[in-house]
Amino acid sequence: MSAGYWFMLAALFSFAAMGIIHKIGDRYACDPLHIALFTMASACVLSVISVVVTQPVSLQSWRIAVPLVALPFGACAAAALWLFQRGLRYGRIATSWLLINLSAAIPTLLSVVVYHEKLSARKISVLLLIIASLVLLWWDRKQDRARTERTVVEGVPSSLGEVE
Repeated sequence: MSAGYWFMLAALFSFAAMGIIHKIGDRYACDPLHIALFTMASACVLSVISVVVTQPVSLQSWRIAVPLVALPFGACAAAALWLFQRGLRYGRIATSWLLINLSAAIPTLLSVVVYHEKLSARKISVLLLIIASLVLLWWDRKQDRARTERTVVEGVPSSLGEVE
């Protein structure tokens, strides 16, 4: 098995663990901002350690472009984690996590539109599956709301003072 597959598996398990840890944080009523800040600070420290250990370079070789690119992307990642953690309180982890992972379709579509990237049959089929997944998520949520509304309506007394 090539190194690429090992990295893919490690990323898969890391994302899965991150989802579980976010749900644990929600169960213990942790502040979403603290979780996002701790996650980003940990990632920063581990990345710096990784670079220093694997690619020792002098400070003169660092370009100003690196922090100019890294800081806004890190801020976006921190905001996404914070909003995801806050949103967990209002929905299900499975739906939220699936939606986060399906959001990869947005940069894919933008790369097709902006950079005129060619779409193979395989990429088109994946994008269609993403669209189908989003429609099914919407439909499931709609049915869940209808079920909840029926339950609430059935639990309401039929007349004042009378309980069934």
